[in-house]
Amino acid sequence: MARPTFVHTRRVEFYETDAAGIMHFSNFYRWMEVCEHEWFRSLGLAMMSTTPEGVRLGWPRRATACEFLRPLRCDDVVRITASVAAVGTTSVSYEFVFEKDRAGRWTEVARGTMSTVHVRQDSAGRMEAEPVPAAVRAALGGGAAS
Repeated sequence: MARPTFVHTRRVEFYETDAAGIMHFSNFYRWMEVCEHEWFRSLGLAMMSTTPEGVRLGWPRRATACEFLRPLRCDDVVRITASVAAVGTTSVSYEFVFEKDRAGRWTEVARGTMSTVHVRQDSAGRMEAEPVPAAVRAALGGGAAS
């Protein structure tokens, strides 16, 4: 069975580059998060919510990594393809592929991973892992908890 994927395309902005004119590495992490949020929005899912009792629900990061293969520069058009690597009892793990448009041909420039945990945060700020909501599990192809 094919893993669910989502594609987000954007352009490198001047402010995202460093003094050498190359996109700063930290932006790859930001873009992974933006891609994840856009994916949730496209599915009608909330990244953060609050229960009627005032308990906050969200998806903090447990682990992230990124391997940089080629530089990106201002005005480069980049396609970010996210795929679900795993849906666990309380977590979702993603893989990301960053590709640069080079004269109509997409060339891989980086790849990343991100694991998130669904949590509830009480009024004292304590967070506890919470099962992945059924709607998220269904939308991301997670089936039964693994």
